[in-house]
Parts: sequence; structure tokens; C-alpha cells
Amino acid sequence: MKRKKPLAEQVIVVTGASSGLGRAVARLAGRRGARVVVTARTGEALDACVREIEAFGSEALAVPADCTVQDEVAQVVEQAVDRFGRVDTYVANAIVTVYAETYRYEPEELRRIMDVNFFGQVYGYWAVLPHLRASQGTFVSVQSALAYRGIPLQGGYCASKAALRNFFESARVELEKAGWGVDVSIVHPAAINTPQFDRDRQKIGKQPQPVPPIYQPEPFAEAVLHCCERPVRELPVGWGAQKLLWGQKLSPRAGDLMLLRMGWRSQHTGEDKPLDAADNLFGPLPGDPGAHGRFDAQARRRTAWTSLRLALRSRAAGLALLGLGAVAAGAVELASSRDGMVRRLTGVR
Repeated sequence: MKRKKPLAEQVIVVTGASSGLGRAVARLAGRRGARVVVTARTGEALDACVREIEAFGSEALAVPADCTVQDEVAQVVEQAVDRFGRVDTYVANAIVTVYAETYRYEPEELRRIMDVNFFGQVYGYWAVLPHLRASQGTFVSVQSALAYRGIPLQGGYCASKAALRNFFESARVELEKAGWGVDVSIVHPAAINTPQFDRDRQKIGKQPQPVPPIYQPEPFAEAVLHCCERPVRELPVGWGAQKLLWGQKLSPRAGDLMLLRMGWRSQHTGEDKPLDAADNLFGPLPGDPGAHGRFDAQARRRTAWTSLRLALRSRAAGLALLGLGAVAAGAVELASSRDGMVRRLTGVR
């Protein structure tokens, strides 16, 4: 995967940009000079996002759309090209979920999860691919560590992410064979403090929460934007994500036993919540929820593991990190060796 244009020279489309990680990605991209097209179902929140980006001196365009409607997704890409002339990176990020045991889903609920989480990204891939070929750009698929490990109460969500991982593994190899210069980068975030947990449908009667440790969206947005410039095959973000992936490889049965013990209580705060509380599964909720959720007091502001990993991928950054600038040749060799070790352990190249 080759290095792409600097962010300040890119046109980036971000889906699910009205709140949470998508909002943080769009805002940070604008701060770094990218021209940003933001899309989601909530026009009010998208307009607020555009104002934030423009306050940094960058250009932005809001295109409200439902990612489950293929024609609307195509319109987002068309309007991006009409306004800015091209697309360099497409960040596919929109999600929904339902907190319930697998045997308690209604068919339309499970179908909606797949429509948003899986088909929403696939429609984006189909629509933007000709333009990424023209720019030799990158498709960034924001997935989840749960693409590798199903957990209680999240069967539909986990299934949608596993489907995405396999679809884009196939796509990556196809694109390499075609020689079009288009990269596919998959990001697997750990738990993020976003407004989604107040907006998700739930059948447990409790306030959902991300499984700790919880992180603020900003360090995860940094990781996504890293992939816009330097695509990574698969990038777990946060120690929680990396630990889950390694644990699943080493002993899935141990994961089963751990989830039997804490898989339910770790996903809610213990606070009662009405089963009929408003949610955003089939339609947007009004207002502008912003990037952060209710867990600011608990959320970590950085992820040392991911920062180290990305630094070791760059020889220059590795030199600075290791403090061996005076012996540059030896440090380059050491950084390369450590990079190779990380690749062998994680499968990321």
C-alpha cells in the first residue's frame, strides 16, 4: 500500500458524520485542511459539522442521505465530485445496532442492521470506486474488533461487521490484481464514547454502554486519518481491540467463558431504561448530538498502543520514538525489525 496525498490536498467523504466517530473524523480532517463531504440522515447535525469544518478555514459540503438507499449514496458521491472535482478517500462509518439476545430480534430489526452496517458500506464502495480509480485513492472501512468475535446482546452487529471484513478482504485482492492503485484499509475500533449508546434500540431494560476500556473518539479519528494518508491493511485501534483479536486467536473457548461471566453486565450501566425509549434504528432522532457521548468522565483521551504501532510503521517516527537520531542507520534497522515483529504478530502489513 503506497502513501497517498497529504490530507491538506485530499477530498474526503465521511459517512455517519452527524455524530460520534464520523463527526470526529470529519472535524479533524477539516482542521488539517482537507475538503470534506459529510453525510448522514440528520441534516441539522450535518450543518453543524460543516460550520465546525469551515471554522478551521476548510471547505465542506453536507449531503443528507440514508445509506441503505443505493441511489442516495450515489448522489452523495456525485455531489462530492460536482463540488470538488474528485474523491481521494471514502470513509464508511455509519452504524446502527439493537441490544438483544439473538433469539429476541424481529426479522426487520436484523435486516435493518445488515442494511445499514453492511449494505451501507457496499453501496458506498460501488458508487465511489470509479472515482477512487481516477484519484488512486483509498476506501476506509470502519468496522470493529467484533468482526472477529461475536458477543452476547450484539449478534446482529457482530454479524454485520464480520460480513464487511470478508467482503473487503475479497475486494482488496481484486483491486490489487486489477492494478488500479485503489487501497482498502480496515479500521477495527475498540469501545468509543459516542452518543450512539443513548440512541441504540435495546431490549434489556438498561442503559447501554461500550465495553470498557472506553476511549474518546478523537484518538480513533487520528487513526482513521492516518489510513487516509498511509493505508493500513487492518488496524485495531485501542488496546481493548488488540487484546480481543489476540485472545480470539489464542483461545476462543476462554473468550466464551469470560463472556458468560461478564458479557451482559459490561454492556450496560445498570441504570433502568424504558424498552420503548426513542431510538434511531429506522429513522433519525432530532438535534445535534455531537461527537461525544455520556461517558466523558471514564473515557481515555489517547491510546498509547495504537500510537506506538503507527509510529513503528514509519521509520522516521520510529527514530524519534526510540531517541536514536544520532545513530540513524542503526535505528532504521531496529525500527524495521520491530515493524516486522508487529506484522508477524498482528497480520498487518
